[in-house]
Amino acid sequence: MHVNIISDTNRRIPRQQIRWLIESIDEEEAPPDSTVNIIFTRDKEITRLNRDYRSKRGPTDVLSFNLDSGPGDNSIFGEIYISTDTAARNAHRDGRGFYLELLALCCHGYLHLLGYDHELESERDRMSAREKYHLERIA
Repeated sequence: MHVNIISDTNRRIPRQQIRWLIESIDEEEAPPDSTVNIIFTRDKEITRLNRDYRSKRGPTDVLSFNLDSGPGDNSIFGEIYISTDTAARNAHRDGRGFYLELLALCCHGYLHLLGYDHELESERDRMSAREKYHLERIA
């Protein structure tokens, strides 16, 4: 999986750790050979996306969009949007570092692209276990 990391925020992004995380997940989950775009943005933009694509009001921390499941150099598997504003608030609230919060959100968003979900309790437990597993592997 090729990873494009795009940021339109003024916050530093742990690009190398994100790439290691995605590579680590790929070893276990075997996604198609393509590209994932991870876009770091602000609350204003993620609020717009949340409204337009989920009909939800206000900002959220992460949104994932599957785009193309086919393999190939020009194929974009999906995009993950992360609000650094919301991530910073969550990190402060939960008493963990900002970079760790970003890695957790990248993991969460990528697992969504790979088909994991958390609408049902059984799905939530499975996805949560995979998140924990992948984050511990790179710690």
